[in-house]
Amino acid sequence: MSLEDLNLSYLLLVHGLLGGLTCLLGFEAGRWFVRKEMQHWLGPQQARLVLARSGPWRLLGLCACLGFFVVFGEQLGPVQAVAMGLFTGLLSLAAMIDLRSRLLPDRLTLGLVVLGLCLAGAGVTVSLTEALVGGLVGYLLPLALAKVSDRRRRSRLGKDAPMEPSMGRGDFALIAAIGSWLGFSSLAFVLLFASLSMLSLALWGFLRRGWRLSTALPFGPALCLAAMLVAPFSPIAGPAGL
Repeated sequence: MSLEDLNLSYLLLVHGLLGGLTCLLGFEAGRWFVRKEMQHWLGPQQARLVLARSGPWRLLGLCACLGFFVVFGEQLGPVQAVAMGLFTGLLSLAAMIDLRSRLLPDRLTLGLVVLGLCLAGAGVTVSLTEALVGGLVGYLLPLALAKVSDRRRRSRLGKDAPMEPSMGRGDFALIAAIGSWLGFSSLAFVLLFASLSMLSLALWGFLRRGWRLSTALPFGPALCLAAMLVAPFSPIAGPAGL
């Protein structure tokens, strides 16, 4: 092995460890940051249960972060390593909270939006234009589609039938946050992969669990997993991007 290969392996190891450490710290910091908001909406006891037993979710974020650097780590610097560690850590936290409580705290989603725009403006992730367009489209387009879908569902079920919205405000904010981090050009792939996974889950529920059209499912976990899958191929990854 040449000296250049050794240096590259060393950099990959350092960046991977840096990203992994930031991922774990970001998860814990995010959990502390949203605790009060969760207590406001769910009560202290329920909020404590939602935020407890987080080991598997921390491991998910850590694996996604380390996998990112194994494939594309040589193209990233230490600042980007920290950014991607924070991104995967907060996404895994959002997935855990939404799956358990069907709630996406504003502190978490809006915090991700602000962080994404700041990092884009500093030249760490995507361009600022990509981030701004990704954030705006990520919020407004799903909002419009959800309004149309809810009207159609209402017309089929009837005016008096119980029905929950197909997507909540937290989902729109989470998509905007992902768009601000990965950019507009990657957002379509995130939505495609997330929708395909949700479609598979819905079909399974209709066939095996007796779900109905009025059954609302948490979209946050699918969005977070899709964002983790798309992140290595986004403009953040440089020449290997989409």
